[in-house]
Amino acid sequence: MDIYSITDELNKESKHYRIGNLQEFRKAMKPLSRKPINDIFSNKSISNEGWAFHTGGLDELQFNIGFEKKSSFRYGLAFSLQPNRSVPDVSILYPLIKKLNYLIRENPELFASYKLWFFYKNKRSEIFPMSEIPTEWIQPGYFIFFGKKTPRSEINIQEILQTFDDMLDIYFEVQSNNQEIHSNTDAEQDEIFVFNTNKQNLVLTRPYSSVKRATNIEIRHSLIQQKLASELENKYGSNNVGLENKLNGGKIDVVVKDKDKYIFYEIKTGNTARSCIRQALGQLMDYAYWPGKEIAEKIVIVGEPNLDAKSREYISFLSKRFLLPISYETIKID
Repeated sequence: MDIYSITDELNKESKHYRIGNLQEFRKAMKPLSRKPINDIFSNKSISNEGWAFHTGGLDELQFNIGFEKKSSFRYGLAFSLQPNRSVPDVSILYPLIKKLNYLIRENPELFASYKLWFFYKNKRSEIFPMSEIPTEWIQPGYFIFFGKKTPRSEINIQEILQTFDDMLDIYFEVQSNNQEIHSNTDAEQDEIFVFNTNKQNLVLTRPYSSVKRATNIEIRHSLIQQKLASELENKYGSNNVGLENKLNGGKIDVVVKDKDKYIFYEIKTGNTARSCIRQALGQLMDYAYWPGKEIAEKIVIVGEPNLDAKSREYISFLSKRFLLPISYETIKID
């Protein structure tokens, strides 16, 4: 596949994903008098050098794809600080980078699956763990990217689109100037919880090495999700367990339907129970109670670490002091 066939497939298949409405979202945020185009990518945003960005993305946090060193392919979000005719002064992007850095600091879980690197004078840096954008990178000439990379032989259109869907929340936070985004899409319905037994994100489509299983956060999250879902299906039945149910612009890791009530499970891969609780609590509260109504009868934090004495005391305090129906469950995958 070359960059043109990939962008063609992405444009065509995006109709089944939230990212397919990107130009509608952009029209609402700018605001624009009309959509510049319906597709994510257009001829003007595709380079015969093997990369592409979303139409209108030069002065934005851009959805970006591209071949690297002929053997791999990247997909994710980027800032292009390379001056051009459309954006001669790239400093207009600096406030957006500041917003991104605040978001990384406040919501690190949104970035857990991504890596970070840059290009400068046509040379790529090493690949770093995701972090705030360093100040020394924020200058003309840099191209800053974060996301995922895959071997060229393993390019998966659905995986790219799903990753773009997951990254939309980051894009909205950076670009939206805090206004709500409304569009005639399924995203409008996110505040209305609809339970489904979707399992499409459960299956791990290829075997992973022992090193990847031990060190890759995304893979470990999937393995925990798989084991948790299996245990819950044995207890509640497969028709009462769902994965990645959409709500409030996010996706709940696992949902159990218990008669006419729901239990929400949020999985974290922190090193300690306290870390898992800290990362999951805000998300679960948002899923279960936003914007001021109870959707879930119980909320459960799931992690690999055992619940230590202080973390157990904390969970008990939250439950008794605030009458919060919260618990912690340990899932071991090794």
